[in-house]
Amino acid sequence: MRLSSLLLSTTLLLLIGANSSHAAVIESVTEDIADARSREHSTSKGGSTCNKLENVTTFTNNNAHPIRAGKQAFLHWVNRCGERSELSMRRSVIGETYWYGWSMFIPSNWDNPSDDYDILAQWPIYPSVRKLACGAAGSYMIRSGDSISFRLQRQGTTSETECTRYTLANLSEVRGKWVDFVMQAKWTGNTDGFVKLWMKIGNEAYVQKVNYSGRTYWNGERSGPYFKMGLYKGDPNFSGAAPRYLYTDEYRLGDANAKFEDVAPPGSYSEPKPQPEAPQSTFEDFSSSASNFSVQSGGAWSVSNGKYLLTYANGGLSQAHNRNISVHKNILPESFVLKADASSTATSSSWDDFSIIFNYQDGNNYYYASFNESDNRHTNGIFRVVGGVSTQLANFNSTIQGGTTYNIRIEKTKDTIEVYRNGSLQATAKDTTFTGGRAGLGSYNNSATFDNFSIE
Repeated sequence: MRLSSLLLSTTLLLLIGANSSHAAVIESVTEDIADARSREHSTSKGGSTCNKLENVTTFTNNNAHPIRAGKQAFLHWVNRCGERSELSMRRSVIGETYWYGWSMFIPSNWDNPSDDYDILAQWPIYPSVRKLACGAAGSYMIRSGDSISFRLQRQGTTSETECTRYTLANLSEVRGKWVDFVMQAKWTGNTDGFVKLWMKIGNEAYVQKVNYSGRTYWNGERSGPYFKMGLYKGDPNFSGAAPRYLYTDEYRLGDANAKFEDVAPPGSYSEPKPQPEAPQSTFEDFSSSASNFSVQSGGAWSVSNGKYLLTYANGGLSQAHNRNISVHKNILPESFVLKADASSTATSSSWDDFSIIFNYQDGNNYYYASFNESDNRHTNGIFRVVGGVSTQLANFNSTIQGGTTYNIRIEKTKDTIEVYRNGSLQATAKDTTFTGGRAGLGSYNNSATFDNFSIE
């Protein structure tokens, strides 16, 4: 063999080896929807009349459209007769690590109907469909009420499925802005999996919103999840505003050799901030106002004589859990101690009550500790509300008396919840459904008084 041929062969082998061992971005859809593995719209329920997926430029058909980078973005449009408008990407391999990057734009005039939802991104299971704790067919990102959250579903420790919800932002924070996402994930049913998710709103810096370690998938599936971005509404004739539409752009998928900046949308990379800690402490003595609280439902809330009062409690709302809720603005850390002095107004009823709310995502998803003069499966214990349905996680060993003030302490350490009343442990529960969110105060149908609210 000639020396020149030997050198050429060696060079080619080195190049091939370098490319195979240093692959980074292995899939991208940044300019044309035709680059995606599949486009799910025209063959969905309602057909192309009710589900649209289009490339758009700054001006298309005399309409202005936002473009994240390059010349085009992707418009996802679903009318009330439709179901979905999504770009579907390549399937992953169980046990492998991947980097995802993509952008989303929610129009400034988007409504947030409380009786409906919008799924904004998905990591579906393939090929089977399991009965999952958070619904849908895998992990996903959703707008529910005024909250946008990520719901991680995976093999449970003692059950087939577990779901954890992570609050990402309020809808008011992201309307009319490009929002960039970067995710690193190892999809596996083993305990060495992880999911890390960063989010960047407009010109702000990236902030880490999820930092999870543990099982992330199911080893019994044929392949890992595949990424979908766009808009999914479920069955046609959905409630709320219609048509619904949003934009996506700048999708990239990296393998284990990729880095954050390889998949981050162009021009958006900055050194990501670590996951933010909640304030070191929160304390409200209601000496002048309750301006850091916002009423979510029911009743009349006011400050008087250094107390936060719930009066004219609304007992007519239909839900079988808290009909009266006011929540604090601060986001809870993964582990915290929540304290409050609380009393239920004494009445002739034997069901006087008050509640302490925590990990509140929206009015249909949160935990609460209910304290009541009577005890049944709807009162006096630790409860979880998912999709508006309340489930008791643990029962308290004694009841309260109306008109008596109690010091309540709730300690949450990762998945363990302990509730104390006047220093005495009332119940312990374990649950992984919610993290983050906010804390608050409430009752089922009774007036109540609160003071010395603190979070540490």
